[in-house]
Amino acid sequence: MPKIVSAERKESVALAAQVILNGGVVVYPTETVYGLGANALDAKAIQQVFELKQRNKSNPILVLTPTRDAIEALVRNIPEVAEVLMDKFWPGPLTIVFKASPIVSPILTARTGKLGIRLSSNEFCRELLSICKIPITSTSANLTGEPNTDSINTINRTVLDSVDLIVDNGKLGSPIPSTIVDVATGKMKLIREGVIPFADIEETIKEGN
Repeated sequence: MPKIVSAERKESVALAAQVILNGGVVVYPTETVYGLGANALDAKAIQQVFELKQRNKSNPILVLTPTRDAIEALVRNIPEVAEVLMDKFWPGPLTIVFKASPIVSPILTARTGKLGIRLSSNEFCRELLSICKIPITSTSANLTGEPNTDSINTINRTVLDSVDLIVDNGKLGSPIPSTIVDVATGKMKLIREGVIPFADIEETIKEGN
């Protein structure tokens, strides 16, 4: 099993950043479930994530962004409805799917031309991204088809044995992942209801109009 470090130790975030910047994969805590983090601009690292999750290549992987401004390089445009949602729910557990820019690997988007992006509210995530200064993958730390996990103890051993570093932050707040909405067409479409109820998103859009 790879090295396990505590999220509470100051050096852990720098160690995780070093692994990611060197092309490795880490298990790390978010505000919802444990995720698999790799350099989202490195096709080889993305491929590793797909392989260790045994994930179908037709299923895209979402990313965390260091800052809200950083998404401009990753997407073709930012629709008005996205601005409304980001103002209300970012940082937080809302993933917004945009039209991907040409710099984004088609492996990451599963050749859909779309990219799901989130600005995390988790303190460890935010510090990690501020050091990396690049987007990182944020798919759940499980084998495809298995439940999401809010504890290192319940992550499949196959996943744990395949990563380069595990950052343990104990039991997280919820095993429910982020809510996902698609704004690629300029209108909002629900993809997955997660921590944030879809009713709250619809209400926010009504208020923003």
